[in-house]
Amino acid sequence: MKRLVLGKKTKYPSKYDPTLLCAVKRKHIAAQFYGFDLWRAYELSWLDTKGKPHVGILELIYPCDTRCIVESKSLKLYLGSFNYANFGSKKEVEDTIRYDIEQVLSPGWIKVKILEQKDLAWQSEIQGICLDDMDIDASNYIVAPELLRLEIGHEDQTVYSHLLRSTCPITGQPDWATVIITYKGQKIDHASLLRYIISYREHKGFSEACCEQIFADICKKCKPDYLMVYCLYTRRGGIDINPVRCSEKISPEETDKLRLPRQ
Repeated sequence: MKRLVLGKKTKYPSKYDPTLLCAVKRKHIAAQFYGFDLWRAYELSWLDTKGKPHVGILELIYPCDTRCIVESKSLKLYLGSFNYANFGSKKEVEDTIRYDIEQVLSPGWIKVKILEQKDLAWQSEIQGICLDDMDIDASNYIVAPELLRLEIGHEDQTVYSHLLRSTCPITGQPDWATVIITYKGQKIDHASLLRYIISYREHKGFSEACCEQIFADICKKCKPDYLMVYCLYTRRGGIDINPVRCSEKISPEETDKLRLPRQ
């Protein structure tokens, strides 16, 4: 595996270079889940055959069971290497990116799409109950699944919070996110769930691993009949990361394409 560039001083590339891509092994979580990772990169530009620049937003999606994830800074540098590369069409750029990323991930489907302004039609409103307005005491900033509590009765509901914060395990920089939790089963006490989400505040973990840990902890402590956890992280280095983990098989086409104002 190529040495990681995250947290290190690097030179911005001046020509197309697929060797800039690095992979990071996924952290194993003891839970059964399905899902995918949706990445959006907002700083993509290339030249056509006449030298005219084009810009777009890269939408990259790959399954959650790949052996590795793409290291985010390496993706930023790799996409930066397109700035002075000539391509005959947008499709050629998409095909190039798909091929290069396939080389650093284990086999599996990979979806690559470059969105232009006319293609942007994201949903920004979450349908569910926001937990953030509750007046609670919170003093635990180390992940604490024991905070989770159940109530009497069953629910089929979506709840969310904008208060998820974790830190990069390499650089220590903060990562901010909205977490959306949809479940069916015995009702989860909302105050306890919010305290649990807040307990990630000093946790060191990549976005994907944090999403999987939330999924695993709720499964273990609350035993829902159905669970989906969707984390929408804000941009860092021009890239936002949006992992989805579900107790049932799910495809990107079945999931609302949310992009929130903070992203």
